[in-house]
Amino acid sequence: MKTITSLATGFFLLLFSPCPAQQYGWMNIGENLPNTPSTATISDIAMVGDSMWITSGYGTYLNGVPGEIYFSTDRGQTFTIQTTLYGTHAIHMNDALNGWCGGVEGQTYNTTDGGTTWVRKPFGFGSTLMDLDFAPGCDTGMCTGFTGKVKQLTPTGLISVNTMGYVSNITSVSCIDKDHAFIAGEEIIAPVTRGVMMIDQSYPGTNGIYAIDMVDTLTGWCVGSPTAAGAWDSSGCMIIRTDNGHDWIEQVNPVKGKTGTLMAVKALNKQEVWTVGTSGVILHTTDGGQTWVREAEGLTSEMLYGIWVVNNQEVYVTGNNRTLLKYGLVAGTEEPLQQAFSLRLTPNPTEVIVTIRVAGGQQISQVNVNDLSGRRISIFRKPADNRIDCSGFCPGVYLLEVFVDGSVSTLRLMKR
Repeated sequence: MKTITSLATGFFLLLFSPCPAQQYGWMNIGENLPNTPSTATISDIAMVGDSMWITSGYGTYLNGVPGEIYFSTDRGQTFTIQTTLYGTHAIHMNDALNGWCGGVEGQTYNTTDGGTTWVRKPFGFGSTLMDLDFAPGCDTGMCTGFTGKVKQLTPTGLISVNTMGYVSNITSVSCIDKDHAFIAGEEIIAPVTRGVMMIDQSYPGTNGIYAIDMVDTLTGWCVGSPTAAGAWDSSGCMIIRTDNGHDWIEQVNPVKGKTGTLMAVKALNKQEVWTVGTSGVILHTTDGGQTWVREAEGLTSEMLYGIWVVNNQEVYVTGNNRTLLKYGLVAGTEEPLQQAFSLRLTPNPTEVIVTIRVAGGQQISQVNVNDLSGRRISIFRKPADNRIDCSGFCPGVYLLEVFVDGSVSTLRLMKR
């Protein structure tokens, strides 16, 4: 893949040949993790900028060792160990300093210093805590776990959500905004609106849902296995999607009917989604699930638990036995670019429509719109007349990744 990255604050960008092209691929950077008994069971992952936190559920009162969280300030190249009383299955960082984690024995922990200290909170979850999540900008989140437990997590305590007698394990939660979340478990998918759970979903018969991720209140994905709960390596690798927030439709994927259960899912947007599971399975779609591609096949056969997607060029996956996979730049793979081209944004700043003019009249294959933190806002594929509709964007500065003939450049756009 030929790649060039540059920034333009004005109207014109010219790329000259020859230039280095950076190649992307999968690699296992698990050897960078500490070699302790706890790295046999690493699970969840959170990132803020260059900082990364990876949890382990190993530590309990039974084995007499504390929980460990592996912390990196250089995107997984080096790690130090942070500790909690018991092991943790889930973690969420609101920013570089403030975050929550929880897991074994239903313990919850909070940090205000990036994890240098994790303070055990006096309020227990009541059973094993499996997942927690916060909507952007909210200090109240939600956590789920064994025996039907669902609770709102606030700075001062836990508030129980009425689960209407449901007692099976609830393994995942996805918070959309301060009022809306979705939970998923072995036999359930349910929206939670302003702290009230509603069991009104329609989905394929299953008792093996393990993860959910919602883009908004209407669009999202669940993954797991259609067979018995707890049958980690049962046939299945089930993926179901909703586009109306109610009806869930099963999607076909390359490992359907083979050994494996999908354990985690992350939607970058309505079109691009990643999911991982047992036997080293990593699946990826860029068309909303119409087609799924198996990634990094043969790189590992370990059970994969966690996934973090920075953008479509940087992805991290965690799994058992010091498994930490990264999709990103592969060092030492550069080749000269054979063709130069120029781009021009007009008008810039813009209020509604911006046109990306390409020297020679070439058609743009794709435009990714990111905010300044790297969060994907939208994707335009083969935009008509190379025109981008910005009317739905909030005022501010955006970075446009523009793909032309196998090369990509980044332009700075101001939306008024």
